[in-house]
Amino acid sequence: MSKKYYSYNVGDLVEFVHGRLGACIKRTGIVIEQSLKHTRDDMFKIRVGEKDYWMAANQITLLSSTDKTYSK
Repeated sequence: MSKKYYSYNVGDLVEFVHGRLGACIKRTGIVIEQSLKHTRDDMFKIRVGEKDYWMAANQITLLSSTDKTYSK
């Protein structure tokens, strides 16, 4: 069984464009979940304020990555 590598990790600060029909809004949020389904490997749940968005990896821009260390 091979280990999956995701382009973004939980806790990463990301930016994406959300909207429809000409009303596009740039949003900034934190990755809170990765899709574990085989057919949706490139989907990430992003929290912006109190709202969550599922976005594909190709629609997300990384602003800041998390460290592997834990704060004390």
